[in-house]
Amino acid sequence: MRCLLCGTWTFSTLCKDCFNAIKIAPKCREIKHFKIYSFFAFSEIEYLLRSKYQRIGSKIYGILAKKAAQYLKKSLEIPLEVYGVGVDDKVSAQGYAHNAIFLYHLKYVGLKPLYRTLYARNMVSYAGKSLEFRQSNPRNFYLKREVMGKEIILIDDIVTTGLTLTEAKEFLESKGAKVLNAFVLADARN
Repeated sequence: MRCLLCGTWTFSTLCKDCFNAIKIAPKCREIKHFKIYSFFAFSEIEYLLRSKYQRIGSKIYGILAKKAAQYLKKSLEIPLEVYGVGVDDKVSAQGYAHNAIFLYHLKYVGLKPLYRTLYARNMVSYAGKSLEFRQSNPRNFYLKREVMGKEIILIDDIVTTGLTLTEAKEFLESKGAKVLNAFVLADARN
């Protein structure tokens, strides 16, 4: 098959050169005393992140998640021994849950995935919407499994305004969880 990006022949979704060209650019952003760690510069991988709307997105998200987990493994002194909860990790129309893919790869660093835990009642798309629109349309989360007493790291693909992650944090804490921080693939803020 051909590399999805450059078209050269490869046995993988991306050839070795294209895989290596995706650079880790770690960043930490704090919103309301809540730390959100990202692994890639949004401007560098935006075209890859948009693949979540296509079937090939599961492969692309797997590549990005694996690369982020490899970086994290090298950076951590000890493995994470906490739970990971994906923000609304429902299976999409494309047949996969992109946050569940990220959760799966974070097992490599010791994170214990809690799949199908945190869901949004409000499924409106925030893509390209204003802060006012986002504030007027909260996610209204609900739980599918118990989180009382668990230490949790939230998992999402992109942080833009941080409203979804802070709403998820506050909701989980109201249910007795201790939310430590969040991991996202990219921070959309330049």
